[in-house]
Amino acid sequence: MIPVAASDRLSPYADALEASLPGRLAGLYVVGGLALGDFSARQSNLDLVVVCEPPLTAAEARSVSGAERRLERAGRPAAIWHAGWDVLADGSTGDTTTWPELETPLTRALLREEAIAYRGPDWPVVAFDEAEYRRWCHGALTDLAGRVRGPMVMRRGVASLVLGAARLALGAVNGRVYSKSEAGQAAQALVPNHFRRILLDAEGFRKGASASMYWGPFERKYDARQLIRRLLEAVDGS
Repeated sequence: MIPVAASDRLSPYADALEASLPGRLAGLYVVGGLALGDFSARQSNLDLVVVCEPPLTAAEARSVSGAERRLERAGRPAAIWHAGWDVLADGSTGDTTTWPELETPLTRALLREEAIAYRGPDWPVVAFDEAEYRRWCHGALTDLAGRVRGPMVMRRGVASLVLGAARLALGAVNGRVYSKSEAGQAAQALVPNHFRRILLDAEGFRKGASASMYWGPFERKYDARQLIRRLLEAVDGS
């Protein structure tokens, strides 16, 4: 079941694509938190894979940018990967001009197992390699641990970083795809008990809790930064 907050945007977007590119839209897949049953009214944007045949050129992708802007929610634009069937099946990246960060082993894993087929076949043929997924998670977590700086005052930003790091750590350890909320729970087994508070605080924010488990932002920031580093240590030691 797609929440109204998302379906109200998806339907006109799909209609706009079909009107602008008659006969070209072969598949429209919802990935991310929505596909994993972890849609947050507070934090989730829309993560989509749009399959066109033949694949869109960069100019054609720009031509539908107006429709894509109307997909914005929770203060964030939709993340959209434009691809063709061959790109999904052979593991190449294709044209990632619109949102290159979405073309990752994580997205491929979701397409194979969890994606919501809004248009097109329920089970598209998708190239995926678990070992590559583990390496990607480790690399992304290493990068995140190396750049966790800045003010980190807003709770929403800290929550997203914490749960994202937890998901990457678990993916690197066991090759599974976790939702962010699920990762917040499961990652408690990877780190000492005193990190449970920052994980629960992040998960609570994602699920709508208004009260924080911290008195102020500085202690929360400190715990978040330490947690991400400890998660990386746990992955390196596994």
